[in-house]
Amino acid sequence: MNPMPMSAAELGIDFQLFRTVCAFASGKGGVGKTTLTGNSAVKTAAQGVPTLGIDINGQGNLRRELGYDIGDQGAGFLDSMKNGTPLVPIKNVRPNLDVVVGGPKTRELSQLFMVLAQEQGPYAAFLRLAQCLQPLLKDYRVTFIDAPPENPNLLMMCLCAARWLIAPVKCDVCSLEDALTDIANAFKAARQVNPLLELLGVVHFGSPNGATGIHDEVVEETRKHLGAHAHVFDSAIHLSVKTAKRCRERGLSARELADAKLPNDRDLGAASLALAEAHDKLTVEIMRRMKMRLEQAA
Repeated sequence: MNPMPMSAAELGIDFQLFRTVCAFASGKGGVGKTTLTGNSAVKTAAQGVPTLGIDINGQGNLRRELGYDIGDQGAGFLDSMKNGTPLVPIKNVRPNLDVVVGGPKTRELSQLFMVLAQEQGPYAAFLRLAQCLQPLLKDYRVTFIDAPPENPNLLMMCLCAARWLIAPVKCDVCSLEDALTDIANAFKAARQVNPLLELLGVVHFGSPNGATGIHDEVVEETRKHLGAHAHVFDSAIHLSVKTAKRCRERGLSARELADAKLPNDRDLGAASLALAEAHDKLTVEIMRRMKMRLEQAA
């Protein structure tokens, strides 16, 4: 019997290759992970950056953000993970944007994790996503993972396949206290397997536009739970219910909706453009900070 792998190197994983892989992750659902994944991916792709999106959610809601068909409902994703073979994205969801599709079949990843942990050991389980993602990384300049909420094992899989954690939070008590505590614990655990994992920053999501007082509270709570030097992005994504709903109905990013200027969307007024600008600024900030941190680490 082959000994159980006890390191990433024994599984052939080189974390240096994951230098531009970002995981939008939280210990709580409904804090904007899927919306941020979709809008960031569309923005980078539109700038000519080869981009990969990965949807690990059982609902497969990234398809609503990007307007593609649910396809195999995550069956291909599950097969790759079962077999330890490269993930197979659908191509050209947008120019320069491919997506690994999630959906109901990815719910079986929880059971797969337990089987892998029992039969091949914890490293094989935690690093299976990294193992299946690594062969694709040469084709993309940035990868965004939409991590599943409230599933510690799958969250660990995502963090062990990423260089950067981006943690969205809302201003409610559950998000600021419980979710930040949960993601802090997950981050510490994942660092035992993936020592290059770093908190790129926290995103303030879903407060009224211009709520600077609330943003200051988010900064304070973030540093209380994640450390005094934890970064909170200056660009917050404000609450715009009608615009966000229309984006999902159309399968468009906030920027695409604003630029389309469809007759039926005139009722959105300036709200559409304001949300598009917020997402654009955040994505630019994410990419600049990632570049800066990589240069500092070199």
